[in-house]
Amino acid sequence: MKKGIVKNWMSSPVYTVTPETFIVDARRLLDVRKIRHLPVVSAGKLVGIVTRRGLLRADLPAVSDETWEIAFDLHHQTIRDIMTVNPITVFPNTPMPKAARVMLENKITGLPVLNDQRELVGILTSSDIFRFIIEELEEPLVVAEYMSEEVVVVEPDTSLLEAHRLMGTKRIRALPVLEEDRLVGLVTRTDLVSSDPSRFISRKQQELSLKILTQPVEGIMTRTLVTVSPQTTLKEAARLLLEKKIHSLPVVENSKLVGILTESDLFRMVVQKFF
Repeated sequence: MKKGIVKNWMSSPVYTVTPETFIVDARRLLDVRKIRHLPVVSAGKLVGIVTRRGLLRADLPAVSDETWEIAFDLHHQTIRDIMTVNPITVFPNTPMPKAARVMLENKITGLPVLNDQRELVGILTSSDIFRFIIEELEEPLVVAEYMSEEVVVVEPDTSLLEAHRLMGTKRIRALPVLEEDRLVGLVTRTDLVSSDPSRFISRKQQELSLKILTQPVEGIMTRTLVTVSPQTTLKEAARLLLEKKIHSLPVVENSKLVGILTESDLFRMVVQKFF
């Protein structure tokens, strides 16, 4: 068994950007490398972090129902405009349960790791927490013990704007899509970020905004779903999340959606069982 401290589980080396990196280039790097976090480094020091969630805010800013206005100058914006400054960090010797608690309490999924000289030496992400669970959890815990039973759902014809608003107001990252009580898809923040606004090019900005924001979620939702049952073990659930590179699992029993297991639920388990 590995020692349960961050340095034995963190990802290193780390893909980084600078404050001057264009947003479109950062988004491309996230997509190509299939990652969710980019520490921002300047003069060898960590000065911020940018996430897929931050890019979602840049792609789909707050929109007024009356004006339907939206900004599309991302090709000229830099990371400095959207990065989170002074990000929460941990050290290589931080215990894994403490790191999981920091993620849980701050609703984040990535922690830059700094050495004593405040230099970036790694990053701890939810994927690393999943690996920790797979290798270190010995108790046969099951999904039913930690899943969220109150699930926010949408229908196939729900607009992207409404999905975006629900994720923001409810502080969630995934929305199961139900059609007549049948689970038919899942829409995530990643799906929203990946829906490229450029394909709706139009001369009129208002028309462009309307086309993007009124598109139904069925056009971008994931249809081939990975699900679990309430009796699936948490180790198996963590393995599915890690191998499929996903961040939530709808919980289905007798063909009915009965809950959802998210990263936060697994962080909570690590805090409770390993502290």
